[in-house]
Amino acid sequence: MLAPKYQQIADQLRAQIGSGVLAAGQRLPSEPDLAAQYEASRNTVRLAIALLTNQGLVVSRQGLGTFVHEPAKPFTALLSRTQAPPTEAHASAALPVISPSADESEMVRLVVETAPAGPDVAEKLGIAPDDQVVIRRSQYFIGDVPWQLINSYYPSDLAKGTALQQAGAIEGGSIGTLADLGHPQQGFVDEIGARMPDSREFDFFKLVSGTPVLVVNRTAYSTDRPVRLTSYIYRSDRVRLLHVEGTIPRRYREA
Repeated sequence: MLAPKYQQIADQLRAQIGSGVLAAGQRLPSEPDLAAQYEASRNTVRLAIALLTNQGLVVSRQGLGTFVHEPAKPFTALLSRTQAPPTEAHASAALPVISPSADESEMVRLVVETAPAGPDVAEKLGIAPDDQVVIRRSQYFIGDVPWQLINSYYPSDLAKGTALQQAGAIEGGSIGTLADLGHPQQGFVDEIGARMPDSREFDFFKLVSGTPVLVVNRTAYSTDRPVRLTSYIYRSDRVRLLHVEGTIPRRYREA
């Protein structure tokens, strides 16, 4: 069966983008020009452009037109570099960037709040839904590029009234603080997935429609219970996740 006209137009434009005929950053022909070129209505052209936008291939700029999306060279984040059991570290150091831009990575905002646990958080922390959790949210940039959100969730019965509930850096790190509270971290479990962004993530990463986020949920355990859930969130077109066993090869340090 012949594909709908808008899909045919989108397929041809996608092929031109893939081959470089339409280069990154290049402006697409106007709607009237595309309608004339493909002998289609402007509404059909809009549907084709919307499909390409949802696939992250083009972006519309108000008053300027539609442009081929410029892919960024991805940053590389190492999945596991921590020793188990760790003695002193921040949750934000668990997934460091190891590309040459590492020295430019900077946290620009940290917010601490207390809120009811959602179902997913409650399940991972082994608490009841709507039990209170302390949440530490931080934003990271490399240069002026937003590249990582970190949300750490702590059961309120562990964190309430401690340094984990206070704004600002934690002396000794979150892992060290939990150990001082009698809950030394013995290990963690990582779950990796992709999903569409929520409104907070969409705004932070300056996304276009159709771009998912990568999420690494790391649940840390003491000997008897989960003590922290940390969600590391990245825009999928800017970050690649790397897992290395043993010594890190030099080529990855220079990637």
